[in-house]
Amino acid sequence: MVLILVTSSSGVEDILGDSVISSIPVGVFPQALIFNPSNNNIYVANRDSETVSVIDSTNNTLIKNVTVGSFPQQLLYNPSNKNIYVANQISNSISVIDGQTNEVTDEIDVGYDPVDLEYNPSNNNIYVANSGSETLSVINGTDNEVIGDIMVGSSPISLALQPSNNNIYVANRDSGTVSVVDTSNNTLLSTVQVNNEPTIIENNPSNNDIYVSNRGSRTVSVIDGLNSTLLSNVEVGTEPVDLLFNPANNNMYVANVVSNSVTILNSTNNTVADTIDVNSLPLALEYNPSNNGVYVAGTLTGTEGVVSVIG
Repeated sequence: MVLILVTSSSGVEDILGDSVISSIPVGVFPQALIFNPSNNNIYVANRDSETVSVIDSTNNTLIKNVTVGSFPQQLLYNPSNKNIYVANQISNSISVIDGQTNEVTDEIDVGYDPVDLEYNPSNNNIYVANSGSETLSVINGTDNEVIGDIMVGSSPISLALQPSNNNIYVANRDSGTVSVVDTSNNTLLSTVQVNNEPTIIENNPSNNDIYVSNRGSRTVSVIDGLNSTLLSNVEVGTEPVDLLFNPANNNMYVANVVSNSVTILNSTNNTVADTIDVNSLPLALEYNPSNNGVYVAGTLTGTEGVVSVIG
């Protein structure tokens, strides 16, 4: 696999318009990215290689490939210990990568088919969405021990923390719902009905709303994060599979895998501000505050990995 980084000098409207700045070899089927602010590295989960690629974002070169569990799906940065957590779907485990040495230091057994992770700084817990168990596993971020499991909806696949009330929002794909979990006591508070196949959920700190990409309905549902009520459903591209909040402009970015595009939602009125053709099947988004770039991981052929950068 090769990650191709592209830069544009004239902003979002001219995305990918200037030049390729580097090509970075990674593993097979790059699935997710995370930025580590403690070392300015970008981590890439390679689903079919059972590895995580570590990229030095200061010069866009590969540092190493770290072997993890089977079918790594999602990544999480824990600011309390500067480590990277990897959800391994087939292994039913979480790999912990030391952010300083880039070595695996722990493997944590969780429920069936873990596919997403969320960190709560108020209690230093890590929440794991187990899509095959209809549960969230709760991991103590200090000693990496599982301290409990919470029943939610069918096929929970994405998590988001609302820091204003410390609730965790859970996208339940097969239920078409969002579960709201009170992290003060790790219990289920309520359930919100959304559209078909809610796939990814993301908090917007600029307006306290929760955004849910509904892969089966070409929409993004917007939930009021303070009272957990549905505000609107915004039409985007075909099969939206990832969301990203950009703190540089307070907008929400939506990766539409079948449309080969990224939709930008204006957070002030929750309407579509722009749609950008990225010339690939976009699968994952990540923001890099060191260069204000939005990294779009995708594939051209189903195997060849490409990362575009919206600057």
